[in-house]
Amino acid sequence: MFSAKSIRIISFIGILLLLVLQYTWFQNSYALMEMEVMEKCDKALKEAIDEHMFERIKSTSLKVKVKDDTDNKSTDVISENKIDHTNEINNQIQEILILLGKPTSIPRVDTLYHEKLNTSLGFVPAYKIQLVNDSIKKLHESSKYTIYNKIVDNQYIEVALTSPLGSILRRAQYIVILSILLVLMIGVILMMQLRSMLRENRFVSFIKDYTHALTHELKTPISGIYMSASQLVSGKLEDKPESRQHYYQICQEQSSKLLKTVERILLVAKAEHTAIVPNKDTVEVIPFVDKIADNFRQNNFRQKQLEIQTHFSSDQLMGFFDTFLIENVLSNLIDNAVKYSDTTVKIEISCTLTEKSLRLSVKDNGFGISEKEIKHIFNNFERGDKIERRGIDGFGIGLNYVQKVIKAHKGTISVKSEEGKGSEFIIELPSK
Repeated sequence: MFSAKSIRIISFIGILLLLVLQYTWFQNSYALMEMEVMEKCDKALKEAIDEHMFERIKSTSLKVKVKDDTDNKSTDVISENKIDHTNEINNQIQEILILLGKPTSIPRVDTLYHEKLNTSLGFVPAYKIQLVNDSIKKLHESSKYTIYNKIVDNQYIEVALTSPLGSILRRAQYIVILSILLVLMIGVILMMQLRSMLRENRFVSFIKDYTHALTHELKTPISGIYMSASQLVSGKLEDKPESRQHYYQICQEQSSKLLKTVERILLVAKAEHTAIVPNKDTVEVIPFVDKIADNFRQNNFRQKQLEIQTHFSSDQLMGFFDTFLIENVLSNLIDNAVKYSDTTVKIEISCTLTEKSLRLSVKDNGFGISEKEIKHIFNNFERGDKIERRGIDGFGIGLNYVQKVIKAHKGTISVKSEEGKGSEFIIELPSK
């Protein structure tokens, strides 16, 4: 089983490799698109120049016949010399047109070029067109986004794309969109898989820690009950009623402790795997809180000098919450206050109602919590180092359950504490 850290590292490497592969694929696609755009720009320029050349021919007495390769008919040519290359023929025609007073019109070539680009590419990239000579061509031809077409000796039409990246990406817009969607889709799948693996990893860790804590927590009361029952069954205490009563009392106290522990375990386990849905109702706060406090006063199974005081902001306090869940919350906080204190325990429970919330405060004079440990106090299995060294029993899961219950009520819980001076847990529950 991989650890959570290992899973995160592996997932990060996987996403990184995915991005590298996607970048390589897009880079190659971009290079192909770049080549296609430049080829179509070059072809469109040649077609525009040729079309403009024939337009100029029509306005003169010059006659040009194009040879048809499908028949054997002879054709007239402009020169008696045999010419095999179309570009050479065009250059000669261009020279004759210039001699006839029909030079190339850059604005007209621009118009034709614009139309042909729109036809071949589906859009017109931003470009600059001009007539240049050999010296200027040599200065500009290092740019791969500049194309040339020779008109006559020492004269070229130059077309330079002024925003090549935008033009090429526009041509590749569907590939760009597909690439982004692909990366997002795979990223979401990986994140979902990562969350699932981490959830499973946390569950396994929870079961492991929970089993260890459960064994430790149940061992003490069961051992106490077993030892006391053994003494009672042995018959050695038949003539010692006071000792017998003492062991009966131990059995009762340890049984009560065992029962409370089991109830808490079941509640926390249920909250860990299912959502807590409060069954809210209007509650009279004063009798509700007094009943919980009286229960601790009468059943002080930890056998400490316990004093619980309750304070209410008015004689009529109404709350809106799930009585079963909030009773467990307050019982958990009071039990912690008793458990993590010396033999003399003083607890103050305060209740205040405002327009927006019911404020419940449980304050004690216990050991307190350090500033470092306060940040993690609501995490599962989190217990302070000093508490562990004192050997006080507990799981470190109660406050996590408390926080989940309060969040399920859409409320908040906070803690104020100072080592050696006690702690105060403050709960804010919506009043409606």
